[in-house]
Order: sequence, then C-alpha cells, then structure tokens
Amino acid sequence: MDNPSLRPRLMTFRVIEFNSRNALPRTERMEVMFSMTPTIEIGLGVPSTPEGNFEAIVSIRMDGKAVVKETPDQSLADLSAQYEARFTYPPGTTETELLPRFEQEQHQYVLAAQAFPLAASHFRRELMSMGFQVQGLPLGL
Repeated sequence: MDNPSLRPRLMTFRVIEFNSRNALPRTERMEVMFSMTPTIEIGLGVPSTPEGNFEAIVSIRMDGKAVVKETPDQSLADLSAQYEARFTYPPGTTETELLPRFEQEQHQYVLAAQAFPLAASHFRRELMSMGFQVQGLPLGL
C-alpha cells in the first residue's frame, strides 16, 4: 500500500495572513472561552515543465474567537490566519501513479497531519502574545 518512492517531502511552510483584534483590557480574573475553527484544503500542483515535480499544497485557515463566559454573544478577541504548506514529490513521479494515491483520504490526512501542528503552534504563540492562556487549544488534528 505505501510506496516509499512516492512519499512527498515538506519543502515550505509559511504564514500567508494573520489578523487579530483584542478588545480585552486584561485577561486575568475573567473566565474567557476561546473557540477555533480550522478549515483545511488540499490540492495537487502539476509541474509546468517536463523536469518539474508534482507538489501537494495544504492550505489551512484558522478562525478564532474569545468571549467572556457570561456574555458568549459578545466577541472580545477575533483572530484569523491563513497558512500554506508545500510538499514535493520525488523526481520521476508520474501522474498515473500519483493520482490514485493522492485521492485516498489516508494520503491527504498524512499531508494535513504534518502541516496542521505547525499552523496550530504559530496560532497558539500569537494568542499567548495577546495575553491568553492557551493550554486547552489542540496542536494536532
């Protein structure tokens, strides 16, 4: 099932966009709840030249919101971030051998499982810099 010669390698991971708004004067002595909604999209990049390599592109969007427990309808902090991870398949990989593998949920999960912890770590670090305690936020899928 797993063909080691077709394993992609993570080549780049970058933050595309990060926006935040923090309306909390301070976070101590308040019970603040934070919700995060990740959206993950996976695409296949086809080489534009015969010598080029196939690429898998994982796009991760995270939207977060902080509210005081007593007033959950009033957002006190909003964050959104967009991340991109690019994986390169080995030279000589053909479309015929790659497409069936790429369409498998397990293969897509492996790609997302490598990129998501990087995005989640950055997201958590930004939350911490805003003064939030983020022990409860997940780092993995």
